Amino acid sequence: MSFDPKTSIFNEMNWTCLFVPLMMFMYMLWTKPSRLILMLKKLIKNIEEQFKIALKSKLDNSSNIFISAFLLIMICNMMGLMPNIFTSTSHISLNMMISMPMWTGFMIFGWMKFTNKMFAHLVPNGTPTLLINFMVIIEMISNSIRPMTLSIRLMANMVSGHLLLTLMGNMISNSTYLVCILMILVQMVLTVLEMGVALIQAYVFCMLLTLYSDESDYTK
Repeated sequence: MSFDPKTSIFNEMNWTCLFVPLMMFMYMLWTKPSRLILMLKKLIKNIEEQFKIALKSKLDNSSNIFISAFLLIMICNMMGLMPNIFTSTSHISLNMMISMPMWTGFMIFGWMKFTNKMFAHLVPNGTPTLLINFMVIIEMISNSIRPMTLSIRLMANMVSGHLLLTLMGNMISNSTYLVCILMILVQMVLTVLEMGVALIQAYVFCMLLTLYSDESDYTK
């Protein structure tokens, strides 16, 4: 498992794993859905309802972009658990490619259409007069680093789990038979936990994006 970002299409081809989900979904158009696919559709439907609640929108297509981002991140996280496949979400560049354009779009929409309310949002209710200027600076900095914090959170969670599995795997080669069995059992448990983390982190990433979107939309 490599976290080396210095790859090319003619070298390790780490980034080609981003295109594998396209092939995974294409066969679903011509085959009868399995239980796994039906379970995935049920999961997506439930998460879509959660996104709509966070967006406070009754439009049918309001959460499509967030569902798409959720599926991309979840599949990349899950594929990273397979041997010899690079976890693309452990690289901050991919995470920034998802969070930065969406956050920028929310900010442009909010500041162009609701300029006065966006300015008012920079000053929390009940702020003393002497602290208004200071709070505006703090709120602007806090708002500006949101895409970076989203990306770093996802990257750190992916790297930490994979790094722990890698270190335990390296210990197996120098351990006794009983210790090897114990290590393998622990790795199996950690792998199951990492699958849960992969799903939860994708959900948290996209849920925070929906909250950022809701903050810049005052039409509701």
